[in-house]
Amino acid sequence: MTNTHTLLAGSRRPAPPNCKRLGNVPSGARVNATITLKGPDLPTPRADERPLSREEIAKKFGVPKATVQKVIRVLESYKLKVVEVTQGGRTLKVRGTADAIDEAFKAKLGIYKVRGKGPIRAREGVLKIPNPLNRIVTGVFGLDQRRMAKRHAHAAGRPSARDPLTPQKLEQQYNFPAGDGAGQTIVIAEFGEDHGNGRRAPTWIPSDVTSFCETHGVPAPRIRLKRVGFSPHVYTRRQYKSYLQHTSRNLRKRLTGPTGETTMDAQIVAALCPKADIRIYFATLDEGGFVNLLDAVTSGSGPIPVVVSMSYGAAEDSSGWSRGAKTAINERLQIAALMGITVCVSSGDDGSGCYQSGRRCHVEFPSSSPYALSVGGTMLSHRGHVEEAWRGRSRQGAITGGGVSRFPRAPWQGVKIRSLNPGARFGRVVPDVSALAGRPYYCVLFDGKTDHNGGTSAATPLWASLIARINAALPPSKRQRFLPPLLYKPGVGAVGFRDIVLGHNASRLHPGYKAKHGFDAVSGWGVPDGCRLLGALAVV
Repeated sequence: MTNTHTLLAGSRRPAPPNCKRLGNVPSGARVNATITLKGPDLPTPRADERPLSREEIAKKFGVPKATVQKVIRVLESYKLKVVEVTQGGRTLKVRGTADAIDEAFKAKLGIYKVRGKGPIRAREGVLKIPNPLNRIVTGVFGLDQRRMAKRHAHAAGRPSARDPLTPQKLEQQYNFPAGDGAGQTIVIAEFGEDHGNGRRAPTWIPSDVTSFCETHGVPAPRIRLKRVGFSPHVYTRRQYKSYLQHTSRNLRKRLTGPTGETTMDAQIVAALCPKADIRIYFATLDEGGFVNLLDAVTSGSGPIPVVVSMSYGAAEDSSGWSRGAKTAINERLQIAALMGITVCVSSGDDGSGCYQSGRRCHVEFPSSSPYALSVGGTMLSHRGHVEEAWRGRSRQGAITGGGVSRFPRAPWQGVKIRSLNPGARFGRVVPDVSALAGRPYYCVLFDGKTDHNGGTSAATPLWASLIARINAALPPSKRQRFLPPLLYKPGVGAVGFRDIVLGHNASRLHPGYKAKHGFDAVSGWGVPDGCRLLGALAVV
């Protein structure tokens, strides 16, 4: 019998953890998938090059039309419909029945019951692709709905002895340049889950952002929502309370947590950049969701954002990530960098452990991508006069992430830090920068009530807001530039930051890195002095 399919490299996935396979996906069930194609090799972003437009990206690094048409013909022969082509042909969105997907990719899709949650569609093992697509198709994503990343927000617990920082105090703490973000487009990346029975998280409560801005004396911004495969419920406070009624305590926590954290992201950006064009993109919390969201940012219509805030991640060497997904996400971050977009990603909230077993040190992805700005966390101690690496009192989590990645070190990152893991490569060091994550936390408003929260999740939108404010104040020739290469230029990192020299990020089972004078794998360059950073970036 003729072998019609070829193994798809990088597609192997284990069974979802803590779950049981209940059976096959019904044959006629509709399935959406994202297929990535091999395009020209992408160059390393350079600080002295102008950003590329979407049209230039598609022309220079897109897939030839004849190749795209060949892929479409093969997929149609399996009764799959291509509904969208983006990234100049590097990405195809496909729709079909579960039977057609299984026939095309030998996926063996199943329904899995995850412990403590509802059923999901997932797979295990490898995928195969039709022989004519060999060396053309590089990934197939979205077939597996397992949760791929943690949200990096840390519920502060009991009220702090000191008042949490308001937007005005955050501006003072980090010496923000004057401005309101006018003329800047900021994207906030959010990822959601369907919990079944009409329950989805996060939901969106716009009145909380409006009330928060009114409380702190800033105009309420216009916030646009973009649905990238996930549609959040948009509720009034009364509707939200009704939504939570007759819900178990466990599920209520899974619904309110993500909603509060999404609200926190929006409030930080809205209060610091009230005149910015703020857009919240909602995607599914699986591998395909990350690929789809970054595709939407770089290929969509409308203005190109100057910055993206993404407060999600998982250990880069966890079994959950497939190798193909990390490659696809990293390439899309690279495209964003070539367009002058800085994607800020939280470094994680479990120190060097990243919720992994064993004693090796870990870092989180996508924060560990060389094409992301990795954001770590700090806290204020000694009555607020000293800022040091964030280390909370929780037995698990509440520690800023950082360390050395398996990704190669970018040419601009000329630092000498080595991994604590024996035999590890001389890889990318995270984080690049830091900001407040712990005590005294951030002042927020949720469900009409004043509260406080933090985590590297909060530090990330703060950095996104600062980048937007700086970008607006720079000369036109210095705007819309991918930030990391600039931070490592002489006179920028040492000038535009306050050094963090206290603390470490060892977790309960994992050795960690120590903060020290200069750049380190706990706080990066440290926390920003916004006006001095603006001055340094204006001359490089």
